[in-house]
Order: sequence, then structure tokens, then C-alpha cells
Amino acid sequence: MGSLREGSAATITQICLKSVRTSMRVAPRILAGWLALMATGAAISAEQNRALPGKGEVLFRYTNEQGIQVLDDVVPPRYAPRGYEILTPSGRVLEVVPPQLTGEELERKRQLEAQRQADAELMRRYSSLADIESAKSRKIAIVKQDMALLRSNLSSLRQQIEQEEAAAARIQRHGDEVAPERLQRISNLREEVRVLNERMQHRKDEAVRIEREFDRAAERFTQIAGK
Repeated sequence: MGSLREGSAATITQICLKSVRTSMRVAPRILAGWLALMATGAAISAEQNRALPGKGEVLFRYTNEQGIQVLDDVVPPRYAPRGYEILTPSGRVLEVVPPQLTGEELERKRQLEAQRQADAELMRRYSSLADIESAKSRKIAIVKQDMALLRSNLSSLRQQIEQEEAAAARIQRHGDEVAPERLQRISNLREEVRVLNERMQHRKDEAVRIEREFDRAAERFTQIAGK
């Protein structure tokens, strides 16, 4: 491509020179314009040649199937995933392209990165095992307060159910029919008890989860601090 550009510039120069020789009577201003055109063409050609990249600026070193290192100006696609090096012709390493990771290696890398971030957050949040124990105690205390309130509400609801059921039993013993409104109240109270029992179980599960979470945090903190 450089030769083509040089040829174009040379052609322009030859045409201009021929025109100058055959037109000696041309006005000085036109002659000056031709000379400027010749100089511009030569400058453009030189600039384009300087912009073109030279061959052999870098080499690639990779390992083939036989485990032999090969130095070449290209890396065959089948070898690229194994990694390679980019060197200058003098042998100086410009860049090292690492091998591509397998699916298992990528998963392991993600796990290690997740653990690293979790460890950093753990050490940022707590400065000692005492801090971890204190945080656990505060969270457990909140859960226990909620559970105490739920127990109180459950006790109250059960008393109301007992009272309503006792009243309904007295009515039936007298041979009367229990009013639908009373039966509906009993049903509603039982539903409230069911909901509160579910909430109580959730809070119990949460207390267990908090215990385990902070126990793991304390264990990991000890491992990191001991490194």
C-alpha cells in the first residue's frame, strides 16, 4: 500500500514537471501553484508512509501440543486459550496473556471473591469477638421481646375462646341455639390464634438462625485474626 501511495506521488510529480517544461511561458503565479502542488503531494506521501505500522514490531510466544514453546508473528486460534506472551523482536516481554479459566476454575474464583468480600465486611463491622457476641445478644433480645408479646396475645385470645365456648355450651345445655354471631367470633378468634402461632414459629426459627449466623461469624473472625 505504501508503494502505491509513493507511485501516486511520483506520478503527480512527473505530470507537474512535464507541464512545467512544456509551458515555460506560463504566468509566474500559475507556475508557483504547480510547484506548491508538487511539494504538497510529496509531503502527503511521506506522512502516510510514517503512519503505516512496520512489520515484525511484536512476536508471540506460546506452547504447542508437544509442550514446546513456539515464537511466531501470530498465535493460532487453538493455542490462544492456553495463554501466550507478547514480545518485542529483541525478546522483551510486553504483555502476558493468561490462560482462559475452565468452568470449574471460574466458579472457584467467584467463590473465593465472594469469601474475600464477606471477610472484608466482617472485619470492617467487628473489631473483636466481644463485638460479635454483643451484636448477637442485641438481636436475640429483640426477637425474645417479640416472642413474649406474642405469648401474651395468644394467652388473651385463648381466654376469649374459652369464654365464648363456655357461653355457647351453656346456651346449648338450655336447649337453645347458639347465635351465628357468637360462632363467627369463636371462628375468628381461632384464626387469630393460628396466625399468631405461625408468627411465633417464625420468630423461633429466626432466633436459631441468628445464633448460627453469629456463631459462624465468630468462628470466621477467629480464623482471619489468627492468620
